[in-house]
Amino acid sequence: MRKITELAVKKFLNHENFRMGNTDVWSGFECSMTLISRMSLHGNEIATKVRHSNSILIDSCGWFSNTTKERLNGLLDTLGLPKIQQKNFRWYLMGKEWNGNEARINLRTHDWEYA
Repeated sequence: MRKITELAVKKFLNHENFRMGNTDVWSGFECSMTLISRMSLHGNEIATKVRHSNSILIDSCGWFSNTTKERLNGLLDTLGLPKIQQKNFRWYLMGKEWNGNEARINLRTHDWEYA
């Protein structure tokens, strides 16, 4: 895992702000008293976590790049979840083909569905 990914994931999960290169993590309160973390790559929000929630949202934002996959896999790996796999230019999330659209991953059951 790249150092930038490692740092971004750590800050994302700890609800701390972070910016390095093409990766940003913003954490704060939005329209409520709920703390939210958002990880962005080149300005595209690829991961969202609400504090005390049992799920995270991930999204490729239409970019099937090695960097997008690396950032998302860094997060999934840190959470003990299976990584995104690629075969014949298609991405697979937890064994199911994934079109990159926003997916909600249940952190308890390790299931996912389109959000």
